[in-house]
Amino acid sequence: MRCSPRLFGLSGLLGLASLSACAGPPTPGLIDGVPVCADFDLGRTRMEGTLRHPVRMRVMDGKTPRFKLIVSGLRHANDPGPRTLIADDNADYSVEWAQCANERAPRSVADAAHETGKARAGGRDPETGYDCGEAVVYKTEKLVTKRGNRASHTVTFPAPPETSCWKGDAPPAPAPAPAPAPAPTAATVLDGGPDAAAAGGDGGAGDAGAK
Repeated sequence: MRCSPRLFGLSGLLGLASLSACAGPPTPGLIDGVPVCADFDLGRTRMEGTLRHPVRMRVMDGKTPRFKLIVSGLRHANDPGPRTLIADDNADYSVEWAQCANERAPRSVADAAHETGKARAGGRDPETGYDCGEAVVYKTEKLVTKRGNRASHTVTFPAPPETSCWKGDAPPAPAPAPAPAPAPTAATVLDGGPDAAAAGGDGGAGDAGAK
């Protein structure tokens, strides 16, 4: 429900009743199911794990955007997920999910922490510096919020067409070990090859002559 500015000027019981029906302050809502992109090594530098192509999420009130967020993925499974921030009200919205055309350049863990800290200290979105480029909508869904019910603000992240994360250079696969030589069998030891056969023949002749 939306409040008309005129209602705030009313006094008495009518004014109190009108105020009680107005939307509450913005309420955070969990975005569930965000993919995990683990940190990786590039040479000797530890890099921040993110989606190669992040997702732009918008909460729309008709044609008016009420909230926008760039979702880049979680670095660890137990990290707090991103959240929406829309009015605590009985309202119907549409949630638009679009994948960014531009790749998000990987950053070192140290640089990412520094930039995120500066952005939050200035009250800005840490992803403000990222240029999403053309965003292709791949899913639109309805969101119905209930005043006083924070769970009604929860949305589930739908997998985008491109789900790959940034990864480091894989080390070359080790060369396969040479196969061990077969162990000699009993027949091989007894035969002994051509020389052994010749020696055995001479011995046999000598024995015959002695008889």
